[in-house]
Amino acid sequence: MEAVWESSTMRSFVEQVQSKTGLSADEASRVSRAALTTLAESVSGGQVDDLTQGLPPELQHELSQRGGQARALDKAAFLDRVSGEIATTDLETTEQQVRAVLTTLRDWAPEGETGDTEAQLPGSIAELFR
Repeated sequence: MEAVWESSTMRSFVEQVQSKTGLSADEASRVSRAALTTLAESVSGGQVDDLTQGLPPELQHELSQRGGQARALDKAAFLDRVSGEIATTDLETTEQQVRAVLTTLRDWAPEGETGDTEAQLPGSIAELFR
């Protein structure tokens, strides 16, 4: 089943995640949303706003609803939250998919914002951006 996209930028973002993961468009969209939503819950609301400026409008809107008080998560809890939203319970697979989303985010975010985001995260989560 072909995904229906609201914008060409959303399609482009998801296609980049697809190319790194081999997932279908729907699966890549789902893991992107789950990873970015969990990330948005893990940093300050102001940082979410700064980070999402370069993202597709759909993701900007969705993530702006999640900002606020940062939730402290370690890497295992972060990956577990994402895996609860996608079709895998294998944390190694989830980690590979999250890494694909976050490295794509690094390419889309305004310059310097992923570094600012990483500074608010535990090192084990920040390393997923690389």
